Amino acid sequence: MNTTKNTAIDYCIWILLILSILVSIFASVLVYDSYEFLVKSRVNEGLSDKPVNEVKLAKREEVELVINRGDSYKKIINFLEKNNVLTSEEMNSYLEKKQMSIEGIVFEGSYSIPKPSSPEEVISILTYPYKEWVETEYTKYEEIDKSPIEIITIASMIEKEAAEDRERAVIAGVIYNRLNNNMKLQIDATVLYALGEHKARLSNEDLKVNSPYNTYIFYGLPPTPICTPGQKSIEAALNPDTHSYFYYVLTRYGGTSHSFSESYEEHLKNVEVYFSTIKK
Repeated sequence: MNTTKNTAIDYCIWILLILSILVSIFASVLVYDSYEFLVKSRVNEGLSDKPVNEVKLAKREEVELVINRGDSYKKIINFLEKNNVLTSEEMNSYLEKKQMSIEGIVFEGSYSIPKPSSPEEVISILTYPYKEWVETEYTKYEEIDKSPIEIITIASMIEKEAAEDRERAVIAGVIYNRLNNNMKLQIDATVLYALGEHKARLSNEDLKVNSPYNTYIFYGLPPTPICTPGQKSIEAALNPDTHSYFYYVLTRYGGTSHSFSESYEEHLKNVEVYFSTIKK
Protein backbone atom coordinates (compact mmCIF):
# COMPACT_ATOMS: atom_id res chain seq x y z
CA MET A 1 0.00 0.00 0.00
CA ASN A 2 2.80 2.47 0.86
CA THR A 3 4.63 1.53 -2.36
CA THR A 4 1.60 2.33 -4.49
CA LYS A 5 1.16 5.68 -2.71
CA ASN A 6 4.81 6.65 -3.24
CA THR A 7 4.60 5.71 -6.92
CA ALA A 8 1.58 7.98 -7.40
CA ILE A 9 3.34 10.88 -5.67
CA ASP A 10 6.46 10.42 -7.83
CA TYR A 11 4.32 10.36 -10.95
CA CYS A 12 2.61 13.64 -9.98
CA ILE A 13 5.97 15.29 -9.30
CA TRP A 14 7.24 14.30 -12.76
CA ILE A 15 4.07 15.61 -14.40
CA LEU A 16 4.41 18.97 -12.59
CA LEU A 17 8.10 19.22 -13.52
CA ILE A 18 7.38 18.60 -17.21
CA LEU A 19 4.55 21.15 -17.20
CA SER A 20 6.85 23.73 -15.55
CA ILE A 21 9.49 23.24 -18.26
CA LEU A 22 6.92 23.56 -21.04
CA VAL A 23 5.53 26.80 -19.54
CA SER A 24 9.06 28.29 -19.32
CA ILE A 25 9.81 27.42 -22.95
CA PHE A 26 6.52 28.90 -24.12
CA ALA A 27 7.10 32.13 -22.16
CA SER A 28 10.62 32.53 -23.59
CA VAL A 29 9.39 32.09 -27.15
CA LEU A 30 6.60 34.59 -26.55
CA VAL A 31 8.96 37.25 -25.14
CA TYR A 32 11.47 36.78 -27.98
CA ASP A 33 8.75 36.97 -30.63
CA SER A 34 7.37 40.16 -29.05
CA TYR A 35 10.83 41.75 -28.95
CA GLU A 36 11.61 40.72 -32.53
CA PHE A 37 8.29 42.18 -33.68
CA LEU A 38 9.02 45.46 -31.87
CA VAL A 39 12.48 45.82 -33.42
CA LYS A 40 11.30 44.84 -36.88
CA SER A 41 8.43 47.30 -36.59
CA ARG A 42 10.84 50.15 -35.78
CA VAL A 43 13.04 49.15 -38.71
CA ASN A 44 10.04 49.13 -41.02
CA GLU A 45 8.99 52.55 -39.72
CA GLY A 46 12.21 53.97 -41.15
CA LEU A 47 14.01 54.45 -37.82
CA SER A 48 16.75 52.11 -39.02
CA ASP A 49 17.63 50.16 -42.14
CA LYS A 50 20.00 47.77 -40.37
CA PRO A 51 19.36 44.07 -39.69
CA VAL A 52 17.70 43.28 -36.37
CA ASN A 53 20.90 41.91 -34.82
CA GLU A 54 22.78 45.11 -35.78
CA VAL A 55 20.06 47.37 -34.38
CA LYS A 56 20.54 45.83 -30.95
CA LEU A 57 24.33 46.42 -31.03
CA ALA A 58 24.57 49.72 -32.95
CA LYS A 59 26.92 52.32 -31.40
CA ARG A 60 28.47 55.30 -33.12
CA GLU A 61 32.19 55.92 -33.13
CA GLU A 62 33.29 59.06 -31.30
CA VAL A 63 36.01 61.60 -32.09
CA GLU A 64 37.75 63.84 -29.58
CA LEU A 65 37.79 67.58 -30.27
CA VAL A 66 40.21 69.61 -28.13
CA ILE A 67 39.55 73.34 -27.82
CA ASN A 68 42.22 75.72 -26.51
CA ARG A 69 41.89 79.38 -25.61
CA GLY A 70 42.24 81.55 -28.68
CA ASP A 71 40.74 78.94 -31.00
CA SER A 72 38.04 79.94 -33.47
CA TYR A 73 34.99 78.46 -35.16
CA LYS A 74 37.15 77.86 -38.24
CA LYS A 75 39.18 75.25 -36.33
CA ILE A 76 36.00 73.58 -35.06
CA ILE A 77 34.29 73.24 -38.42
CA ASN A 78 37.51 72.08 -40.13
CA PHE A 79 37.90 69.33 -37.52
CA LEU A 80 34.28 68.20 -37.76
CA GLU A 81 34.41 68.03 -41.54
CA LYS A 82 37.80 66.29 -41.66
CA ASN A 83 36.58 63.63 -39.22
CA ASN A 84 33.29 63.02 -41.05
CA VAL A 85 31.08 64.28 -38.22
CA LEU A 86 29.21 66.61 -40.56
CA THR A 87 29.95 68.98 -43.43
CA SER A 88 30.61 72.70 -43.18
CA GLU A 89 27.59 73.25 -45.45
CA GLU A 90 25.32 71.39 -43.01
CA MET A 91 26.56 73.32 -39.98
CA ASN A 92 26.70 76.74 -41.62
CA SER A 93 23.27 76.29 -43.16
CA TYR A 94 21.81 75.35 -39.77
CA LEU A 95 23.48 78.29 -37.98
CA GLU A 96 22.31 80.69 -40.67
CA LYS A 97 18.76 79.36 -40.49
CA LYS A 98 18.75 79.76 -36.70
CA GLN A 99 20.52 83.14 -36.96
CA MET A 100 23.07 82.10 -34.38
CA SER A 101 26.82 81.75 -33.91
CA ILE A 102 28.86 79.47 -31.66
CA GLU A 103 32.03 81.55 -32.01
CA GLY A 104 33.54 82.03 -28.57
CA ILE A 105 30.95 80.01 -26.64
CA VAL A 106 32.75 76.70 -27.17
CA PHE A 107 34.88 76.79 -24.04
CA GLU A 108 38.30 75.26 -23.46
CA GLY A 109 38.19 71.50 -23.02
CA SER A 110 37.89 68.11 -24.65
CA TYR A 111 34.63 67.11 -26.34
CA SER A 112 33.57 63.58 -27.38
CA ILE A 113 31.42 63.82 -30.49
CA PRO A 114 29.65 60.87 -32.18
CA LYS A 115 30.05 60.52 -35.92
CA PRO A 116 28.06 61.23 -37.87
CA SER A 117 26.07 63.83 -35.91
CA SER A 118 23.46 66.43 -36.73
CA PRO A 119 24.20 70.14 -36.23
CA GLU A 120 21.79 70.13 -33.26
CA GLU A 121 23.71 67.32 -31.57
CA VAL A 122 27.09 68.94 -32.11
CA ILE A 123 25.95 72.35 -30.88
CA SER A 124 24.32 70.82 -27.80
CA ILE A 125 27.57 69.06 -26.87
CA LEU A 126 29.88 71.99 -27.59
CA THR A 127 27.85 74.71 -25.87
CA TYR A 128 26.93 72.79 -22.71
CA PRO A 129 29.85 74.23 -20.63
CA TYR A 130 28.89 77.77 -21.71
CA LYS A 131 25.29 77.24 -20.61
CA GLU A 132 26.52 75.90 -17.28
CA TRP A 133 28.77 78.95 -16.87
CA VAL A 134 25.81 81.26 -17.49
CA GLU A 135 23.74 79.47 -14.85
CA THR A 136 26.42 79.02 -12.18
CA GLU A 137 29.05 81.77 -12.61
CA TYR A 138 27.62 84.66 -14.61
CA THR A 139 24.56 84.90 -12.35
CA LYS A 140 26.84 85.71 -9.39
CA TYR A 141 27.53 89.15 -10.91
CA GLU A 142 24.16 90.82 -10.38
CA GLU A 143 25.61 94.32 -10.80
CA ILE A 144 27.08 93.62 -14.24
CA ASP A 145 25.32 95.53 -17.03
CA LYS A 146 26.51 93.26 -19.83
CA SER A 147 24.78 90.12 -21.13
CA PRO A 148 26.59 86.75 -21.02
CA ILE A 149 27.46 86.92 -24.72
CA GLU A 150 28.73 90.50 -24.34
CA ILE A 151 31.02 89.36 -21.51
CA ILE A 152 32.38 86.55 -23.67
CA THR A 153 32.83 88.98 -26.58
CA ILE A 154 34.87 91.33 -24.37
CA ALA A 155 36.82 88.36 -22.99
CA SER A 156 37.61 87.16 -26.51
CA MET A 157 39.16 90.53 -27.39
CA ILE A 158 41.18 90.46 -24.17
CA GLU A 159 42.36 86.95 -25.08
CA LYS A 160 43.72 88.14 -28.42
CA GLU A 161 45.16 91.43 -27.15
CA ALA A 162 46.82 90.38 -23.87
CA ALA A 163 49.83 88.10 -23.86
CA GLU A 164 50.57 88.67 -20.17
CA ASP A 165 48.07 87.69 -17.48
CA ARG A 166 48.83 90.77 -15.38
CA GLU A 167 47.55 93.00 -18.19
CA ARG A 168 44.22 91.27 -18.84
CA ALA A 169 42.18 93.23 -16.29
CA VAL A 170 43.95 96.47 -17.33
CA ILE A 171 42.97 95.96 -20.98
CA ALA A 172 39.46 95.07 -19.82
CA GLY A 173 39.35 98.43 -18.06
CA VAL A 174 40.37 100.22 -21.26
CA ILE A 175 37.58 98.48 -23.19
CA TYR A 176 34.97 99.47 -20.60
CA ASN A 177 36.28 103.05 -20.43
CA ARG A 178 35.97 103.45 -24.20
CA LEU A 179 32.52 101.83 -24.31
CA ASN A 180 31.28 104.04 -21.48
CA ASN A 181 32.57 107.16 -23.26
CA ASN A 182 31.09 106.25 -26.65
CA MET A 183 34.51 105.80 -28.24
CA LYS A 184 35.37 103.30 -30.96
CA LEU A 185 37.27 100.39 -29.47
CA GLN A 186 39.90 100.38 -32.25
CA ILE A 187 41.15 96.92 -31.35
CA ASP A 188 43.52 95.37 -33.88
CA ALA A 189 42.39 91.82 -33.10
CA THR A 190 38.90 92.56 -34.43
CA VAL A 191 40.35 93.76 -37.73
CA LEU A 192 42.46 90.61 -38.03
CA TYR A 193 39.31 88.57 -37.44
CA ALA A 194 37.52 90.52 -40.17
CA LEU A 195 40.43 89.90 -42.56
CA GLY A 196 40.47 86.21 -41.71
CA GLU A 197 44.25 86.10 -41.47
CA HIS A 198 47.09 86.83 -39.08
CA LYS A 199 49.46 89.73 -39.69
CA ALA A 200 52.28 91.05 -37.56
CA ARG A 201 51.33 94.60 -38.58
CA LEU A 202 48.13 96.08 -39.97
CA SER A 203 48.28 98.53 -42.86
CA ASN A 204 46.12 101.65 -43.19
CA GLU A 205 44.15 99.79 -45.86
CA ASP A 206 43.54 96.92 -43.47
CA LEU A 207 42.01 99.33 -40.97
CA LYS A 208 39.45 100.35 -43.59
CA VAL A 209 38.09 96.85 -44.23
CA ASN A 210 34.31 97.06 -44.46
CA SER A 211 33.21 94.59 -41.82
CA PRO A 212 30.98 94.87 -38.73
CA TYR A 213 33.93 93.35 -36.86
CA ASN A 214 36.14 96.34 -37.69
CA THR A 215 36.09 98.34 -34.46
CA TYR A 216 38.08 101.11 -36.14
CA ILE A 217 34.96 101.87 -38.20
CA PHE A 218 32.02 100.74 -36.08
CA TYR A 219 31.13 101.69 -32.52
CA GLY A 220 30.43 99.21 -29.77
CA LEU A 221 31.24 95.53 -29.56
CA PRO A 222 31.70 93.29 -32.61
CA PRO A 223 28.64 91.15 -33.51
CA THR A 224 30.06 88.01 -31.87
CA PRO A 225 33.13 86.92 -29.90
CA ILE A 226 36.24 86.57 -32.06
CA CYS A 227 37.68 83.46 -30.39
CA THR A 228 37.38 81.13 -27.42
CA PRO A 229 38.51 83.11 -24.36
CA GLY A 230 40.43 81.48 -21.53
CA GLN A 231 39.22 81.53 -17.94
CA LYS A 232 41.54 84.41 -16.98
CA SER A 233 40.21 86.57 -19.81
CA ILE A 234 36.62 85.84 -18.75
CA GLU A 235 37.49 86.78 -15.17
CA ALA A 236 39.06 90.02 -16.43
CA ALA A 237 35.93 90.85 -18.43
CA LEU A 238 33.84 90.33 -15.29
CA ASN A 239 36.30 92.18 -13.03
CA PRO A 240 37.98 94.96 -15.04
CA ASP A 241 40.53 97.23 -13.37
CA THR A 242 39.28 100.68 -12.45
CA HIS A 243 41.58 103.31 -13.98
CA SER A 244 41.62 106.24 -16.43
CA TYR A 245 43.43 104.60 -19.34
CA PHE A 246 41.90 104.89 -22.81
CA TYR A 247 44.83 103.78 -24.97
CA TYR A 248 47.54 101.15 -25.12
CA VAL A 249 50.24 100.04 -27.54
CA LEU A 250 52.98 97.44 -27.43
CA THR A 251 56.02 98.74 -25.58
CA ARG A 252 58.28 97.46 -28.34
CA TYR A 253 57.96 95.56 -31.61
CA GLY A 254 57.85 91.82 -30.97
CA GLY A 255 57.23 92.35 -27.26
CA THR A 256 54.34 91.18 -25.09
CA SER A 257 53.79 94.06 -22.65
CA HIS A 258 51.92 97.30 -23.34
CA SER A 259 52.29 100.98 -22.52
CA PHE A 260 49.00 102.46 -21.27
CA SER A 261 48.00 106.10 -21.41
CA GLU A 262 45.15 108.39 -20.39
CA SER A 263 45.44 110.98 -23.17
CA TYR A 264 45.79 110.71 -26.93
CA GLU A 265 48.89 112.94 -26.84
CA GLU A 266 50.60 110.59 -24.41
CA HIS A 267 49.51 107.64 -26.55
CA LEU A 268 51.14 109.17 -29.66
CA LYS A 269 54.42 109.39 -27.77
CA ASN A 270 54.15 105.72 -26.82
CA VAL A 271 53.38 104.85 -30.44
CA GLU A 272 56.50 106.73 -31.53
CA VAL A 273 58.57 104.74 -29.06
CA TYR A 274 57.06 101.52 -30.39
CA PHE A 275 57.89 102.36 -34.02
CA SER A 276 61.43 103.27 -33.04
CA THR A 277 61.97 99.63 -32.03
CA ILE A 278 61.11 98.34 -35.50
CA LYS A 279 64.23 97.52 -37.47
CA LYS A 280 64.31 99.31 -40.81
